[in-house]
Amino acid sequence: MPQNGKNFELDELNKFVGGYIEIITLKGSRFMVLNEEGKLDGLPFNQRATMVFRESFPGTNDFIVGNVLVCPNDMIE
Repeated sequence: MPQNGKNFELDELNKFVGGYIEIITLKGSRFMVLNEEGKLDGLPFNQRATMVFRESFPGTNDFIVGNVLVCPNDMIE
C-alpha cells in the first residue's frame, strides 16, 4: 500500500525494486514495476512475476528478475 494511501511516489518504487524503475503495462489495466537494470545486476529470477508478465505477453521467452510491484495503473502517476 502506498505511504500516502492513494498512489506510489517515485522514491517508494525505487526503494521497493532496489534501483531505477521500469514500468510495463499489463493486461487488465495494471502496471508491473521492476528494476530497470535487474538483469545486468544479476538479480534472482522471479518465477511468479515472469508468469504474470507472460500472461500479458504470450509467446515471449523474456523473464523477470528481482522484486516487482504489480498494481492498478491508477496507483502510479
